[in-house]
Amino acid sequence: MKKLITYLTGLFLVFSPVTSYAAGGFAFGISASDNSLDTAGKEDTDNNGTIDATKTVTDDFIVGSIFAEYTNMGDKFGITLGVDYIPFDADIDKRSISQTSLGAAGASSSGTNSVEGSVEDHYTLYIQPGFMIKPSTMLYGTLGFASATVNGKSTSITHTNINQDKDLEGTKIGVGIKHVYDSGLFVKADYSQTDYDAVSFTTSNNTKATADLDNTSFAISLGKQF
Repeated sequence: MKKLITYLTGLFLVFSPVTSYAAGGFAFGISASDNSLDTAGKEDTDNNGTIDATKTVTDDFIVGSIFAEYTNMGDKFGITLGVDYIPFDADIDKRSISQTSLGAAGASSSGTNSVEGSVEDHYTLYIQPGFMIKPSTMLYGTLGFASATVNGKSTSITHTNINQDKDLEGTKIGVGIKHVYDSGLFVKADYSQTDYDAVSFTTSNNTKATADLDNTSFAISLGKQF
Protein backbone atom coordinates (compact mmCIF):
# COMPACT_ATOMS: atom_id res chain seq x y z
CA MET A 1 0.00 0.00 0.00
CA LYS A 2 2.85 2.43 0.79
CA LYS A 3 4.36 1.84 -2.65
CA LEU A 4 0.94 2.35 -4.26
CA ILE A 5 0.48 5.71 -2.53
CA THR A 6 3.95 6.86 -3.58
CA TYR A 7 3.32 5.74 -7.17
CA LEU A 8 -0.08 7.42 -7.48
CA THR A 9 1.17 10.63 -5.88
CA GLY A 10 4.03 10.82 -8.37
CA LEU A 11 1.69 10.15 -11.27
CA PHE A 12 -0.76 12.95 -10.62
CA LEU A 13 2.02 15.40 -9.76
CA VAL A 14 4.13 14.71 -12.86
CA PHE A 15 1.57 13.87 -15.53
CA SER A 16 -1.44 15.95 -14.48
CA PRO A 17 -2.21 18.84 -16.83
CA VAL A 18 -1.57 22.30 -15.41
CA THR A 19 -4.97 23.92 -14.94
CA SER A 20 -6.34 26.82 -12.98
CA TYR A 21 -9.19 24.87 -11.40
CA ALA A 22 -9.69 26.11 -7.84
CA ALA A 23 -9.29 23.64 -5.00
CA GLY A 24 -12.13 25.22 -2.98
CA GLY A 25 -15.79 24.40 -2.36
CA PHE A 26 -17.91 21.61 -0.90
CA ALA A 27 -16.77 18.05 -1.58
CA PHE A 28 -17.75 14.44 -0.93
CA GLY A 29 -15.75 11.28 -1.43
CA ILE A 30 -14.51 7.87 -0.36
CA SER A 31 -11.19 6.73 1.08
CA ALA A 32 -9.26 3.48 1.40
CA SER A 33 -6.62 3.36 4.13
CA ASP A 34 -3.91 0.89 5.08
CA ASN A 35 -3.70 0.91 8.88
CA SER A 36 -1.32 -0.37 11.54
CA LEU A 37 -3.01 -0.38 14.97
CA ASP A 38 -0.74 -0.79 18.00
CA THR A 39 -2.46 -1.83 21.24
CA ALA A 40 -0.53 -1.71 24.52
CA GLY A 41 -2.35 -3.70 27.21
CA LYS A 42 -1.83 -3.67 30.98
CA GLU A 43 -3.44 -5.75 33.70
CA ASP A 44 -3.78 -4.93 37.39
CA THR A 45 -5.28 -8.05 38.99
CA ASP A 46 -6.36 -6.39 42.25
CA ASN A 47 -6.73 -2.77 41.04
CA ASN A 48 -4.15 -1.49 43.53
CA GLY A 49 -2.09 0.51 41.04
CA THR A 50 0.54 -2.19 40.51
CA ILE A 51 0.83 -3.53 36.95
CA ASP A 52 0.96 -7.33 36.95
CA ALA A 53 1.18 -7.99 33.20
CA THR A 54 1.84 -6.03 29.98
CA LYS A 55 1.53 -6.90 26.30
CA THR A 56 1.77 -4.91 23.06
CA VAL A 57 0.29 -6.21 19.80
CA THR A 58 -0.07 -4.84 16.26
CA ASP A 59 -2.98 -5.40 13.87
CA ASP A 60 -2.73 -4.46 10.17
CA PHE A 61 -5.90 -3.92 8.15
CA ILE A 62 -7.38 -2.00 5.21
CA VAL A 63 -10.65 -0.15 5.73
CA GLY A 64 -12.89 2.17 3.71
CA SER A 65 -14.53 5.42 4.79
CA ILE A 66 -16.69 8.24 3.47
CA PHE A 67 -16.06 11.95 3.97
CA ALA A 68 -17.54 15.40 3.44
CA GLU A 69 -15.56 18.63 3.57
CA TYR A 70 -15.48 22.29 2.66
CA THR A 71 -12.39 24.16 1.47
CA ASN A 72 -12.08 27.94 1.63
CA MET A 73 -9.37 29.08 -0.81
CA GLY A 74 -7.36 32.25 -1.13
CA ASP A 75 -4.83 32.94 -3.87
CA LYS A 76 -2.30 30.44 -2.58
CA PHE A 77 -3.47 29.32 0.83
CA GLY A 78 -6.60 27.46 1.83
CA ILE A 79 -8.19 25.69 4.77
CA THR A 80 -10.40 22.61 4.74
CA LEU A 81 -12.93 21.56 7.40
CA GLY A 82 -14.33 18.06 7.17
CA VAL A 83 -15.63 14.88 8.74
CA ASP A 84 -14.63 11.30 7.92
CA TYR A 85 -16.76 8.29 8.94
CA ILE A 86 -15.83 4.58 8.89
CA PRO A 87 -19.04 2.51 8.51
CA PHE A 88 -17.19 -0.74 9.32
CA ASP A 89 -15.71 -2.42 12.40
CA ALA A 90 -11.95 -2.83 12.83
CA ASP A 91 -11.05 -5.97 14.77
CA ILE A 92 -8.27 -6.36 17.30
CA ASP A 93 -7.43 -10.00 16.67
CA LYS A 94 -7.96 -12.55 19.41
CA ARG A 95 -4.84 -13.52 21.35
CA SER A 96 -4.65 -16.52 23.69
CA ILE A 97 -2.19 -17.86 26.23
CA SER A 98 -2.19 -20.91 28.48
CA GLN A 99 -1.91 -20.31 32.23
CA THR A 100 -1.73 -22.33 35.43
CA SER A 101 -3.08 -20.67 38.57
CA LEU A 102 -2.06 -21.74 42.09
CA GLY A 103 -5.04 -21.60 44.41
CA ALA A 104 -5.65 -22.22 48.09
CA ALA A 105 -3.86 -25.11 49.82
CA GLY A 106 -1.57 -25.56 46.83
CA ALA A 107 -4.39 -26.55 44.48
CA SER A 108 -3.77 -25.53 40.88
CA SER A 109 -5.95 -25.05 37.81
CA SER A 110 -4.98 -24.68 34.17
CA GLY A 111 -6.74 -23.00 31.29
CA THR A 112 -6.50 -20.52 28.46
CA ASN A 113 -6.70 -16.75 28.78
CA SER A 114 -7.81 -14.78 25.73
CA VAL A 115 -8.42 -11.16 24.80
CA GLU A 116 -9.93 -9.55 21.72
CA GLY A 117 -11.74 -6.38 20.71
CA SER A 118 -13.23 -4.25 17.97
CA VAL A 119 -13.41 -0.54 17.14
CA GLU A 120 -16.68 0.71 15.64
CA ASP A 121 -18.63 3.92 14.85
CA HIS A 122 -15.37 5.71 14.13
CA TYR A 123 -15.48 9.30 12.90
CA THR A 124 -12.90 12.07 12.66
CA LEU A 125 -13.46 15.82 12.59
CA TYR A 126 -10.48 17.47 10.89
CA ILE A 127 -8.96 20.73 9.75
CA GLN A 128 -6.43 20.83 6.90
CA PRO A 129 -4.52 24.08 6.26
CA GLY A 130 -2.65 23.99 2.97
CA PHE A 131 -1.01 25.90 0.14
CA MET A 132 -0.96 25.48 -3.63
CA ILE A 133 2.29 24.08 -5.00
CA LYS A 134 0.78 24.01 -8.53
CA PRO A 135 -2.35 25.70 -9.93
CA SER A 136 -4.50 22.69 -9.00
CA THR A 137 -2.33 20.85 -6.47
CA MET A 138 -2.37 21.51 -2.73
CA LEU A 139 0.02 20.34 -0.03
CA TYR A 140 -1.69 20.26 3.38
CA GLY A 141 -1.37 19.29 7.01
CA THR A 142 -4.04 17.57 9.09
CA LEU A 143 -5.16 18.09 12.67
CA GLY A 144 -8.20 16.12 13.80
CA PHE A 145 -10.28 14.81 16.67
CA ALA A 146 -11.24 11.12 16.46
CA SER A 147 -14.05 9.38 18.33
CA ALA A 148 -15.21 5.76 18.35
CA THR A 149 -16.51 2.91 20.50
CA VAL A 150 -14.15 0.10 21.51
CA ASN A 151 -15.55 -3.26 22.62
CA GLY A 152 -13.20 -5.28 24.80
CA LYS A 153 -13.61 -8.99 25.47
CA SER A 154 -11.48 -11.11 27.77
CA THR A 155 -11.70 -14.56 29.37
CA SER A 156 -9.35 -15.66 32.13
CA ILE A 157 -8.93 -18.34 34.76
CA THR A 158 -7.86 -15.71 37.32
CA HIS A 159 -10.63 -13.10 36.91
CA THR A 160 -14.21 -12.80 35.70
CA ASN A 161 -14.77 -12.28 32.00
CA ILE A 162 -14.89 -8.86 30.33
CA ASN A 163 -17.36 -7.80 27.64
CA GLN A 164 -17.67 -4.01 27.78
CA ASP A 165 -18.02 -1.02 25.46
CA LYS A 166 -15.99 2.13 26.09
CA ASP A 167 -15.79 5.53 24.40
CA LEU A 168 -12.51 6.01 22.54
CA GLU A 169 -11.13 9.47 21.74
CA GLY A 170 -7.89 10.60 20.16
CA THR A 171 -5.93 13.25 18.29
CA LYS A 172 -4.94 12.88 14.65
CA ILE A 173 -2.04 14.61 12.90
CA GLY A 174 -0.80 14.12 9.35
CA VAL A 175 0.31 15.47 5.99
CA GLY A 176 -1.10 15.00 2.51
CA ILE A 177 -1.40 16.18 -1.07
CA LYS A 178 -4.48 16.90 -3.19
CA HIS A 179 -4.90 17.37 -6.92
CA VAL A 180 -8.13 18.69 -8.50
CA TYR A 181 -9.07 18.03 -12.14
CA ASP A 182 -11.13 20.21 -14.51
CA SER A 183 -14.23 18.09 -13.87
CA GLY A 184 -14.08 18.78 -10.13
CA LEU A 185 -12.88 15.25 -9.39
CA PHE A 186 -9.86 15.09 -7.08
CA VAL A 187 -7.35 12.67 -5.61
CA LYS A 188 -5.83 12.91 -2.13
CA ALA A 189 -2.95 10.89 -0.71
CA ASP A 190 -2.03 11.27 2.94
CA TYR A 191 -0.18 9.88 5.92
CA SER A 192 -1.46 10.28 9.47
CA GLN A 193 -1.03 9.12 13.04
CA THR A 194 -3.81 8.96 15.64
CA ASP A 195 -2.97 8.83 19.34
CA TYR A 196 -5.98 7.56 21.31
CA ASP A 197 -6.57 8.07 25.02
CA ALA A 198 -6.17 4.93 27.13
CA VAL A 199 -9.36 3.06 28.04
CA SER A 200 -9.85 0.83 31.08
CA PHE A 201 -12.08 -2.17 31.79
CA THR A 202 -12.76 -3.43 35.31
CA THR A 203 -14.12 -6.89 36.09
CA SER A 204 -16.63 -7.76 38.83
CA ASN A 205 -13.80 -9.20 40.96
CA ASN A 206 -11.80 -5.95 40.67
CA THR A 207 -9.25 -6.78 37.98
CA LYS A 208 -8.45 -3.69 35.89
CA ALA A 209 -7.34 -3.99 32.25
CA THR A 210 -6.09 -0.94 30.34
CA ALA A 211 -5.64 -0.61 26.57
CA ASP A 212 -3.71 2.22 24.87
CA LEU A 213 -4.26 2.37 21.09
CA ASP A 214 -2.20 4.20 18.46
CA ASN A 215 -2.87 4.02 14.71
CA THR A 216 -0.71 4.80 11.67
CA SER A 217 -2.53 5.19 8.36
CA PHE A 218 -1.71 5.62 4.66
CA ALA A 219 -4.79 6.62 2.65
CA ILE A 220 -5.93 7.30 -0.91
CA SER A 221 -9.11 9.35 -1.36
CA LEU A 222 -11.26 10.02 -4.42
CA GLY A 223 -13.83 12.81 -4.34
CA LYS A 224 -15.92 15.36 -6.19
CA GLN A 225 -16.18 19.02 -5.31
CA PHE A 226 -18.98 21.39 -6.26
